Amino acid sequence: MRGVLSAIAFGLLCQAAIASPVIGVSWPGDTARQWKVDSETIRSAVSAASGAVIETDARLSAAKQILDVKSLIDAHVDVLVVAAVDPRALETSIQMAVAAGIPVIGYDRPIGLDGVFSIGFNQADVGRLQALALYAARPRGDWVLLKGDFDDPQTARLYAGQIAVLKDSISAGLIRIAGEAYTPGGLSLNARRAFGNILDATRNSVDAVLTPDDASAGEAISVLEERGLVEKVAVVGQGGDPETLNRIARGQQTATIWEDHEALARKTADVALLLAYGHSPRELGVARPLDDGQGTTYELHLQPFTITVDALDLALTAGWIDADRLCRDVPAGRIADCP
Repeated sequence: MRGVLSAIAFGLLCQAAIASPVIGVSWPGDTARQWKVDSETIRSAVSAASGAVIETDARLSAAKQILDVKSLIDAHVDVLVVAAVDPRALETSIQMAVAAGIPVIGYDRPIGLDGVFSIGFNQADVGRLQALALYAARPRGDWVLLKGDFDDPQTARLYAGQIAVLKDSISAGLIRIAGEAYTPGGLSLNARRAFGNILDATRNSVDAVLTPDDASAGEAISVLEERGLVEKVAVVGQGGDPETLNRIARGQQTATIWEDHEALARKTADVALLLAYGHSPRELGVARPLDDGQGTTYELHLQPFTITVDALDLALTAGWIDADRLCRDVPAGRIADCP
């Protein structure tokens, strides 16, 4: 009889957990990536499903994020969402969560571990769109390739997408790589230093710059402004934050690859709730065997969009930016979106 009562009690507890799922979210703390909007969207979606969200902020520290993830595991969250500062540094912590039976979602940056579900934007696709946008503006000349952190797998994906588009033009001598450099730690200030060094080495002979993100694009544009070159050099980044969209409206940046983080957050909340309700990752995403053959990861990719001066209305319509912020310091009549 005691066993029957225990089974009934256990069943009731499981029903309660399913009815009120708790989603743990570990944020990296980089305000430049608009995590505040992502957080609000996830909390709203989970709350609408009568769930709760526990959040931590790693403050850009991989060491702190390891402790944050452990605290969320100890809190017995039903699903763990991680926007990793350094996915490799978190491997042991993520494996602990999986071993504890907690489904894990790699948010925005994939976590290549067995059983982990990652949701974000395919960086190979982003790199391809970046290269196409910059090629449309500067189909020949001296290009600079600024990359992300050497140890970040996303850097290789982005570069592969870029080179797939550019390799024939490079081979034909239409595009010459004036310089390329990694960005240690993925920090935009390191991109600024690297770009400044390349400009010094080439005596400012640069026509186009591909950057790993819009923060780095902004730093490159700042250097170009200091040297009186901002109107002569085409720059493309990725992310689509409001400051970048304003730079595009002002004619300082050629394009960005816009990643709709509100849509990303909504999709992540949906998947997190389904995982909390007992659905398996295999039901929800595309299975990919790991490179080492030791398991399977799952990745769901959202569609990125190219934003040029002629496509700023996409961001306005989506509510990612309002007209006042978009049109700040834009000369009257320069673009249709800023009368």
